[in-house]
This record gives sequence, structure tokens and C-alpha cells, in this order.
Amino acid sequence: KIPKGDPRAMSEDTEDTTSPEWMMKMAMELKTDGNAFYKQKQYQKALAKYTKIFLYVDHLTVPQDLKSMVGNKAPSSGSVKPEDIKKIQVVANQNCAMCYLRQERFDKSEEFCNRALKIKPDASKAIMIRGRARLRLKPPNLDGAQEDLNLAAKAFPNDKNIKNDLEALKKSFKKVRDKQRKLFAGMFDRKPDKKPKTEKKETPDGADKAKADNVADIISQFAGPAGAGEGSK
Repeated sequence: KIPKGDPRAMSEDTEDTTSPEWMMKMAMELKTDGNAFYKQKQYQKALAKYTKIFLYVDHLTVPQDLKSMVGNKAPSSGSVKPEDIKKIQVVANQNCAMCYLRQERFDKSEEFCNRALKIKPDASKAIMIRGRARLRLKPPNLDGAQEDLNLAAKAFPNDKNIKNDLEALKKSFKKVRDKQRKLFAGMFDRKPDKKPKTEKKETPDGADKAKADNVADIISQFAGPAGAGEGSK
């Protein structure tokens, strides 16, 4: 039996709910609850748990430059290690990304992967999920998906989902190449337009020629002889 006054006998009501240790404890419980909902394929409920983690831990990490500005006023992380805070932040973002992937909300999945990778650029699971999401975007980001999935294949060489997505990626690239080939073939195989026929000018004949001569005679009468009107200086 735990003796009276022992710290282990303290109930949650008497715990310091502002301490970093309590915040971290709540974050871990939320992750456990979220995992349970995820296994039951209740992705929206899992998301509700995972996203709540950020409310408890995000304020525990303060950039070094900000710490130097505010000094002792910067929030303390207590006995909680900074690497542990970052770890649960990465896990929470990855789990949110996976839920959105299952819901076929691929843009949101990519967004949460980017958040995880901002904290830990070599987070293999985030890279893998992002690659799968990019392949399924409309339109798909094939180059980005290829880069991510190739890296993920090295980190998870036996993952069937990655292998299947890489095969799907090859087919998608082939469709794009075939489409481009047809497009360029149509442009270069097109025959040049035929030159339009030039209309031959018809020479006046008969009555038309006579009219033209009469007009010329009238003009010459009014014009007078060549050089007329030019006086001597």
C-alpha cells in the first residue's frame, strides 16, 4: 500500500497541470488513444487525438534565438528532454498524415509530412507517406513521389506498399511519355499547308478596253500639252 503523503498517491486533481512533465504525460496518453482509434479504422477520431497533442507540447520548444531574447521568461521544459518533445511532434505529424492518406485527403497528408520533416528532415516514415500521397494527388507530383519513394525503399526495403507504388509510378511515367510522344509526333508529321493559288489578272477586252481609252482621252484634254503652264523666270 502506498503511504499517505507519497507523491505517487497524488491524484490528477492535485497534479501541477502546468508542468512540462504533466503536458508530456497527456501527450503520450493522447497518442495511445489515437493509435487505438487508428487500429479500429476510425481515422477522424484518431485525428482528433493526434492533433490535440500539439496543444500540449508545441509551446515546450522555444527556438534558441528567442530564448536569448526573453531570457528567464522563456517557458521551461523542466525534466522533459528537447529530443523527446521533437520525437512526439514528429510522430504526431506522421500519424496525422497517415490518417489523411487513409481518408484520401492527399494534400493534407502531404502538408503534415512536411511539418514532420521540418522538425526532422530525415524522418523516413514521413518521407514514405509523402511519396505515397504525392503519387495520388490530382494531378500527381510524379517527380516528387519518385524522389520520396526511392528514399523510402532504402529505409523500408521489404515494404509491399512502397514496392506497389513504385510499380504504379513507372506506369504513370510511361503514360506521360507516350502522351508526349504522340503530341510531338503530331506536330512534326503535319504536312505544310498548300500555297494558295494566285488569281490571274484579267486584261480588259472589248467594251471595257474602249471605256478605258475614252477616259484616258478626257484626262489628256484637261491636262493640256506636256510642259504647259510653266512660265519663264
